[in-house]
Amino acid sequence: MSFSASETDRALVARSVSKTFGAVRALDDVDIVVRPGTVHALVGENGAGKSTLAKILAGIEPAGRGTMTLDGTPYAPRDRADGKTRGINMVPQQLSLVGELTLVENLLLVGERRIARRRTARALLVDTLARAGVSVDLDVPTARLSQAHRQLGEIVVALAEGATTLILDEPTASLGPLEVGGLFAHLRALCESGTAVVLITHRLDEVRAVADEVTVLSHGRRVHHGDARGLSPAEIARLMVGDLPDPAPRAPRTPGSPVLSAHAVSADAETDAALAELSLTLRAGEIVGVAGVAGSGQNTLVDVLAGLRAPTSGHLEFEGSTAPTAVDLLRGGVAWIPEERSDALVPTLTLGDTLSLYAAARGTRSTRAERRAVRGGAADHLRDFDVRPPVPALAAGGLSGGNQQKLLVSRELGPTGPGGGAPRAVLAYGPTQGLDLRAAQAIRDRLIAAAEAGAAVLVASHDLEEIRGLADRVLVMFSGRIVADLPAAQATTTRVGAAMAGLDANAEEAS
Repeated sequence: MSFSASETDRALVARSVSKTFGAVRALDDVDIVVRPGTVHALVGENGAGKSTLAKILAGIEPAGRGTMTLDGTPYAPRDRADGKTRGINMVPQQLSLVGELTLVENLLLVGERRIARRRTARALLVDTLARAGVSVDLDVPTARLSQAHRQLGEIVVALAEGATTLILDEPTASLGPLEVGGLFAHLRALCESGTAVVLITHRLDEVRAVADEVTVLSHGRRVHHGDARGLSPAEIARLMVGDLPDPAPRAPRTPGSPVLSAHAVSADAETDAALAELSLTLRAGEIVGVAGVAGSGQNTLVDVLAGLRAPTSGHLEFEGSTAPTAVDLLRGGVAWIPEERSDALVPTLTLGDTLSLYAAARGTRSTRAERRAVRGGAADHLRDFDVRPPVPALAAGGLSGGNQQKLLVSRELGPTGPGGGAPRAVLAYGPTQGLDLRAAQAIRDRLIAAAEAGAAVLVASHDLEEIRGLADRVLVMFSGRIVADLPAAQATTTRVGAAMAGLDANAEEAS
């Protein structure tokens, strides 16, 4: 494809870019042009090649074939540092800030020689914050910042390093609606000053909300490029994945006996709200949705229920024990899907070893023939959960973010999961974040199937529509407490939204 001079002037342009990883063709003859002062949405299924293209643009991966230009001159970065020198910087889906360091210290860690002193780094960040219209505390360890502020902090550090083109990989995956709106306002402000933004997202309503242009990838090929205006989310979805199958029907479910309970639990937290005398019972065959703005205590709750954070008062109850450890819960069949998938996956482990991790931890002995059968079954298992590529010998860190999420879910909800069989309880925080429409729907169907098989399922999410579509019962957290407990039929957007804001849900509905 050829571009006109008006299209390529001052733009980042890639022509006929291809990339293969072994036998896997990640990109096949892809063109893209990113103009200054615009938000360019890059969308596609998991494994469509979005992250590979983004890494090539940023200099993180070399292109196998094709050419690039920047501001009309050849652009062939040797590495990420070379890309940064030319003003191209990528903020990955898994944020890279060092949590023990402040934003000033993080900039000193990655900045060029000219940013060698704390005073210089701080002054540069203050100026960048002002230009971007962002307010973030520069002097606390970034681990103590909220998820939204860590996201903004990463962007600000990239801008302070001199970025004129920002590549953002799923920046809204773990943000709530209000935080997403704030981030978009900042992105538009950056565009007004001439910054170009490449936005990789699976939330197709965001394309219409903030993007100027959109490129759609499918199986490594570009299938659409054009103006984002007038392109509906449904049209984008059809370009990405074709026609989606209907979701699994929701059969009426009657909750069974208690599986996992919290009784008057209080617990401290560093980056989330502390729990304050919270009580909750998860019952067999029931899906409980937990809503709340970021920082309301959902992460603390999931950590406590998984045995990863000890209560300061109160207790858990599981299989007759009032003090179950994380190991007890795991052996008893409690599956855990955390908000940060990096907390549950080892990048250097192969996909096959990841799937058999719990069996190895239990010290299960097997014959050589049995081990061969497990390895052979791993590829089928990966295909069953649509992990791409389904190659058991591949390292988990070599997968895209969305496929890492599918790998994690396949381990936790598959037959080799905790307890060595179907889970007795599932604790999932944002289980479909970073997934395309088809993959997200498949994971929701898996959670429903787990409940119908008798598991007690808890799903915490910033996506209110996801919770309302899955849950039999919706809990709303505010400041570490459960402030609403509603049957699904009564969990209207108005009522849940009011509770999330700390208002009386019933009064708000009546008004």
